Amino acid sequence: MACVMGMAQSPDRVPLPDEWGYRPADQAAVAVNPPSLSWVLEKDAASYTVQWARKADFEGAETVPGIRWSVYTHHEKLAPGDYFWRYRLVGKDGKESAWSRVRRFTVPAGATVFPQPAMAQLKERIPRQHPRLFVRGEDLPRLREWARSGGREAYGNLIARAEKLLAAEPTPEPAVRASASDPKTVEFWWSNRVQTLKALEEAEVLSFAYLMTGQEKYGDAARRFAMKLAGWDLDGPTKFSLNCEAAKPMIHRLARVYDWAFAALTEADRAKLRAVLLHRALDAWNSGEVRQGVGHLNQPYGSHANRTWHKLAENAIATFGETPQSEEFLEYAVTKFFAAYPVWSDDDGGWHEGLSYFAGYMSKAAWWVDIAETALGIDSFKKPFFANFGDYALYAAPPGTPDMGFGDLANRPVSGGWSFMHYYVRRTGNPHWAWWLEAWKIKAQPDDPVLAFLWSRSKPVVAQAPKGSTASKVFQGTGVAVLNQTLLNAAENVQVRFKASPMGTWSHGLDPHNSFTLNAYGVPLLVNNVYRDLYGSPFHRGVWQTRAHNAVLVDGQGQKPRTADLGGRILGWQFEDGFDYVAGDATASYEGRLKKAHRHVYFIKPDLIVIADELEAPIPSRFQVMLHAQQEFKVSGQHLVLDRGGAGVRVHYSGGKPLQLRQWTGYDPEPDYKYLASINRDPIPPQWHVEASTAEPAESAFLLTILRVFREGRAPLDLITTHTGPDVVKVNINRGEVELSLSREGNPDVVRKGGMRWEVRRDWAELN
Repeated sequence: MACVMGMAQSPDRVPLPDEWGYRPADQAAVAVNPPSLSWVLEKDAASYTVQWARKADFEGAETVPGIRWSVYTHHEKLAPGDYFWRYRLVGKDGKESAWSRVRRFTVPAGATVFPQPAMAQLKERIPRQHPRLFVRGEDLPRLREWARSGGREAYGNLIARAEKLLAAEPTPEPAVRASASDPKTVEFWWSNRVQTLKALEEAEVLSFAYLMTGQEKYGDAARRFAMKLAGWDLDGPTKFSLNCEAAKPMIHRLARVYDWAFAALTEADRAKLRAVLLHRALDAWNSGEVRQGVGHLNQPYGSHANRTWHKLAENAIATFGETPQSEEFLEYAVTKFFAAYPVWSDDDGGWHEGLSYFAGYMSKAAWWVDIAETALGIDSFKKPFFANFGDYALYAAPPGTPDMGFGDLANRPVSGGWSFMHYYVRRTGNPHWAWWLEAWKIKAQPDDPVLAFLWSRSKPVVAQAPKGSTASKVFQGTGVAVLNQTLLNAAENVQVRFKASPMGTWSHGLDPHNSFTLNAYGVPLLVNNVYRDLYGSPFHRGVWQTRAHNAVLVDGQGQKPRTADLGGRILGWQFEDGFDYVAGDATASYEGRLKKAHRHVYFIKPDLIVIADELEAPIPSRFQVMLHAQQEFKVSGQHLVLDRGGAGVRVHYSGGKPLQLRQWTGYDPEPDYKYLASINRDPIPPQWHVEASTAEPAESAFLLTILRVFREGRAPLDLITTHTGPDVVKVNINRGEVELSLSREGNPDVVRKGGMRWEVRRDWAELN
């Protein structure tokens, strides 16, 4: 409940699932010094005051009043030690609330020092003159020397492109006012974005060629192309509220043109461009994505909004000191970066929305990383995520892996569009990420001619294969575990990806909790449904359902779909030589239909996986285990065989009593194939679905799904016996070659293979 102004009531309220909430978590040790302090937005607040101290009584406290946002990052580091903090709000009537409850955090001695620059510091750092974006005036002599030496090839490509544009007509403004939500024009909404980007790139190339050479021919052409863009209809096809994907490039890429071609423009040209840039920026600023910064910083999870803030920053830097509103835009963007970005990530480098959207977002975040350092003196790699972010790709998609796992559009393999990652590799010097890019044959330079030249200055990193590294990893903050036999080559790898995420199932990370995928020897075997025609379409809404993934149903019903709340969690994991284990909890996501939904994954390397589901319901229920593949299963009794040529898997079910198996194919509803064709996206492949259900209602079940991977048509024989007792389930495979004793009463599990023995304790605190 919001506080009542003028009363002593504390402003604390429970955050909504999609709010950033109170950070750092109470009693947390922080990784960055100073930590960003955040609290929940109160609609009646005009401003906030935050206070922190070394003592619980706040003697000698530091107090910062007049804070506009519901977040604050200090501009100086803190001494290591324990701190107490609280906040209060000032109402629109000027009255102060009582202080919030007191929260505590610890700054370790080794925390990375990363204070947020104050606005006065930013003003000193931004060049007074142009250029400012990616390049400062003092950089130009070195850049011109690089163009004559090591950067000659990239620079030659840029100038050749500029030469072709001298006699060309600018790409015209899109003709159709198209929206993704309008069935009559939906086929044009994405192509409008592509056309807009083409027009802007033309102007950028000419502007940068002029910046580098000072030649009048490039300046005249840059001016001609820039003013053509400035004349586009502000309420036309690139209007933010109509098509934000076409509008976003106009916010920041036109700002690059203004910045780089500044000297070629007349005062009237500059005024016209500044007016257009401001209009474009205000459209975003007042939109539902940003909500004048205040709303977005409280609810920062909007997928599109997390690509808007740094575009506003580019716009603001280019026009800083020349457009009054630019200071406000920049203050918001810098505050956003320090306090609430990235939001879909964890410090281990995980990404909730999956690798497809990871690539889409990080390719654009690279612009901010470069500009923030060049213009503002901000080193983004001091954030733990940016120091570790390549690990998610390294583990989830070893070279040759046929898909990218969880998240929308992750059914495809890594593409050549990952060239952006070379920038991050060169900035961090990570040799394993360099090896990953080399093994995937990702070209070193982006398609953008200007950035290809600018980023060619970075020294390549000597690649080093991750030999000897643990092949499996848990990204705990995003709730994803990736279990691999090897990181070196998908053709030799058996891989299980597992999700139980505290971040929920929403945005582009819609896969349910305790779901998994299985790849082997470069072949996708047990797959999830991460296909999409158009976001939120009838077909895509079907993808949100638990039934569409390798997960568990209760009486045919799954988890609450597409939600920020009712998250899952990784309970614990254990990685040893020859054996991996991970467990997840999805109980809350079943909205009361289950009292317990724990899934245990035992990976006895190289080719045996046992999935154990511990299920308890408040009333007698039937339980279903779902599996999906891109080819038909052969069904025989309690067994399935999926043989995909290069690899396959034999599935054995055990649930105390025989399970009822049902297989079908197709989608309900089917995707919009016409729309997919209109945007040149590959057709969605068919899937076969198997439901294995308990026959009789019961209040609990302990279900085993035993997966034996094989190569090239060599399916193993059915040499599996299971014994279900009151306290333990015993599994014997291949006459004792592998034995599992899985406890139902909290005792350690025991796994044996040959002369190896592993003991799995379910004391999660110890495991982690």
